[in-house]
Amino acid sequence: MKAWGMLCIFLGAVWAMQANLSERRRRRRLLSDLRAALARMAEEIRMTRSPLPDLLSRLAATCAPDAAAFFRSVSEGARHGGAPSALWLAASDALPLSPPDRQTLRELAPVLRGDEEQIRKALTIAVARLERSLQERDQSAATETRQSAALIFSAAALIVILLY
Repeated sequence: MKAWGMLCIFLGAVWAMQANLSERRRRRRLLSDLRAALARMAEEIRMTRSPLPDLLSRLAATCAPDAAAFFRSVSEGARHGGAPSALWLAASDALPLSPPDRQTLRELAPVLRGDEEQIRKALTIAVARLERSLQERDQSAATETRQSAALIFSAAALIVILLY
């Protein structure tokens, strides 16, 4: 019976590691999609001069679910008469991003009403910041994985020791 209990605790630790890794991958994918979408947005503003709701709808169609939901909510709200900057702020606050990355998105909100050149400049700066954040995340990924594994498996070992 004790062996089954230890096995269950060990499997729980493995599950926790997988969930942690999955969440980190999801957040990295979101950041990567946002960076790529903002770069495409800057390019399309320059080339096609598309209306913002249409542009955001097209971006939503090409992104993973988290980023797509962000662009879709801003686009649909703008189509129904909402202020794009307020919608952008609300949608960016709902994303599972680090505070600096969320702030990068939030800083774009007031610029969305500006002229084409201001929007493109702000988007270019945001893309560079998100790229830097992605690089930092990639550099620290191995360390974070080791630290979380040590924490999770230490906790599992402690539980086994305390229970048996």
